Amino acid sequence: MIIRVMNAADFTPGDFERMYEAMSPGRRERADGYLNPGARTLCILADHCIRTAVSEYCGAPPGEIVFGRSQNGKPFVEGADFHINYSHSGSFAAAAVSEYPVGIDIETRGRTDLRSTRKFATENELAYIGDSPLNFLKIWTLKEAHFKCTGEGLAGNLGSVEFSPDGISTVAAYGGFSCSTEVTDEYVLSVCEYKNESPD
Repeated sequence: MIIRVMNAADFTPGDFERMYEAMSPGRRERADGYLNPGARTLCILADHCIRTAVSEYCGAPPGEIVFGRSQNGKPFVEGADFHINYSHSGSFAAAAVSEYPVGIDIETRGRTDLRSTRKFATENELAYIGDSPLNFLKIWTLKEAHFKCTGEGLAGNLGSVEFSPDGISTVAAYGGFSCSTEVTDEYVLSVCEYKNESPD
């Protein structure tokens, strides 16, 4: 598996112009649909991040990679036998490429609304989170990465899977998942792979 994280602060306006030109017409149209310049920049960075990761994984020139989306919105590379996922938050974009179904979520550290915890956490997770914004982000990113991996996204039953502090799924509708979390001073990142047959 390849994981890449990029920070918009590390690139120049000229870099973003070149990233934009490498996007497909459809993805350029999507970026242009953002009224907020920061959101547009992050959309361009996310495309560059996943394009770079895919190129490193399979050797294809970045400009020749064609992306699509499944009916439920999960991204894929046209004609590929591998899986991709990406995420963005704040000034960061993250991408994952794997031979297995994969989901990734990145969240910048900062203001966290702990009032939403009960909407997605189990009783054991609530006890772990307590009043800790960091623990909140660990569980949240694990949940989102898990459901992006299955293709359900946040429409999935968030209470059907439970994570322990070390990222191990302790209660799930099916086994076979491998999940991990990275914590830095600026963000929390979680990745989930499904190493058995694809979930139904």
